[in-house]
Amino acid sequence: MNIEKQFNILYPILNNISPISQENWEIAKKYFKTKTLSKGEHLFYIEDDVKDFYFLIEGLARYYYLTDDGKEFNKSFAEKQGHLLSSISSVSHGTGSPFSVEVLSPFTTLYISYKKLLELGEQYKQWNDLLLRIYENLVVKKEKREADFLLLSARERYEKFLEDYSMIENAVPNYHIASYLGITDVALSRIRKEMKN
Repeated sequence: MNIEKQFNILYPILNNISPISQENWEIAKKYFKTKTLSKGEHLFYIEDDVKDFYFLIEGLARYYYLTDDGKEFNKSFAEKQGHLLSSISSVSHGTGSPFSVEVLSPFTTLYISYKKLLELGEQYKQWNDLLLRIYENLVVKKEKREADFLLLSARERYEKFLEDYSMIENAVPNYHIASYLGITDVALSRIRKEMKN
């Protein structure tokens, strides 16, 4: 897919988050680059100094934490076009990312440096407004995820997963889903069996 087609996918998505005029979009386009990855590759690893905001054009990825003894815990999945992939703590504070992002299928992203986005925000209010909306959406998503873990049963969390990630249920291994839900593979199999009966 050429970069113009990628721009044609991304622009209406960002414009829907917060209005960006065609003029402001044209100004910013030259600062975006494209990156393609294959299944199994990483967009970035734990401790990497992340400097960019990546916007998903096509593909599937997972965010995961790694314990000292090598156990992985899935934080989130990215499967929708326009989904932002980055480490906010890393881009904003210059610290290493606390998690990795692994690509689970052929993957294409448009990315722009966080520094350049901030500069665009200082020059053009529409880009500043977009950044603010993006941050608000991330905070709301994080609040919902925390509430789910505290208030919902494992089955309810799985049902919500099916609502939020219906496209990827059959695209990722069961252990990735179980890890995201904070349960074992066995518990996930039991929940699925109960739901079928």
